[in-house]
Amino acid sequence: MPLICSTRTAQAGELLSVRGLEHWKLRRFPTGAALRAAWPETFRPDDFWVSKEVLSFLTDNPQGLETEAVLLEDSRNFRRVLLTTQTFSFSAAGQVKDGVKGQTSGWDLRRRMLAPFSFRVLSIGQFLTSGNFSTDGLAQLPTSEASKLLPAVAETLMRLRPGYAAAVFKDLYPSDHPVVETLQTNGHFLMPSDPVMRIDIAADWQTFEDYLAALTSKYRVRYRRARSKLEGITSRPLSAAEVNRNSDRFQELYYAVSGDADFNAASLRPNYFSWLASLKSCKSSFQTVKSSVGSSSNCAEVETATCFTGYFDQSNELIGFTSAVPNGDVLHAHFLGLVDEYKYSHHLYHNMLFDLLEQAIGGGFRALDYGRTALEIKSSVGARATNFAVLAKARYNWLNRLIPLFTPAVYAAPKWVERNPFRGR
Repeated sequence: MPLICSTRTAQAGELLSVRGLEHWKLRRFPTGAALRAAWPETFRPDDFWVSKEVLSFLTDNPQGLETEAVLLEDSRNFRRVLLTTQTFSFSAAGQVKDGVKGQTSGWDLRRRMLAPFSFRVLSIGQFLTSGNFSTDGLAQLPTSEASKLLPAVAETLMRLRPGYAAAVFKDLYPSDHPVVETLQTNGHFLMPSDPVMRIDIAADWQTFEDYLAALTSKYRVRYRRARSKLEGITSRPLSAAEVNRNSDRFQELYYAVSGDADFNAASLRPNYFSWLASLKSCKSSFQTVKSSVGSSSNCAEVETATCFTGYFDQSNELIGFTSAVPNGDVLHAHFLGLVDEYKYSHHLYHNMLFDLLEQAIGGGFRALDYGRTALEIKSSVGARATNFAVLAKARYNWLNRLIPLFTPAVYAAPKWVERNPFRGR
């Protein structure tokens, strides 16, 4: 696909002034080496997604998009903001699921008009997670300042590497935040997106049984029915060695699920799962796993469990997995994969949601972040919806005017019914 504009390599690493707000200085960290050498410590306790370790891997190992870290400093008072930026090329032909490429002939015509083009997009935000976890210090800025700084930073970065057609601010604020309202007034379009589904763990849920006791009888029956469907399937935590050995299978199962998404910017590589399993922060200190050392060995080694759970059929074939990311007092339900037929015959996806919640409660987390998609079934487990803003603005006025015209041809937010499984709520 031809880019709508050409690109060229830009220099990186120098201290730059933010265009139009010269007291703000900007430094890019485009490589893992640069991050390891000079990326500052964070202030937020849930800093997984802005940590040196995570950003270093993502800058050196693109997962379908290019990641850079950005440090902003106010030269007047030394305030500091850490940002995550990601670059991707949007193609309606290649990144949008066939089923949503136009619900009527009118939408289909617009999609076909977009198909020959590929638009290079700069995102300030993180596509590998949902919610406002990709910045540090931004929340401390007043509305008037943040609403000027973000577009100025985006324009400064896009001028360094010509070829960008648009900028996106992803999940930096809830949709009803004043910064979002100001940016909309200034020409940014609020894009349709699923809400983020999250369960706040009640203080009296000391065990999973406490959670079950909080459900209405109707939803306890549904829980028992889902569990009964798992006959013939076993699950257990996986070691890093097992994840590494099965990385190709993980990739296959992941694509079986991600291929159903309406839109994908990220595209995980097999090394992502092995890297995630190797992280110290993603290992469970209270679980061990017995795993065979090679396929022909009868010996066993005891390893620390990772935050990966594997699901196996009666032939001991891996037919599904979940991954979770501990992040301060929040547990993120991360990428998963499964053989589609088990989703219905064994209620496998529903059971995965329960297992992740059991992990969160057992691990002492205050919240479980289920991310986006599958909104109704997540709400039936107890998750509540929070809308985070995804804002877009093209660099050229003629193109910006086309965004609201063509967006419905690419994606429309699903209609769904929010469930409440709890007694007395």
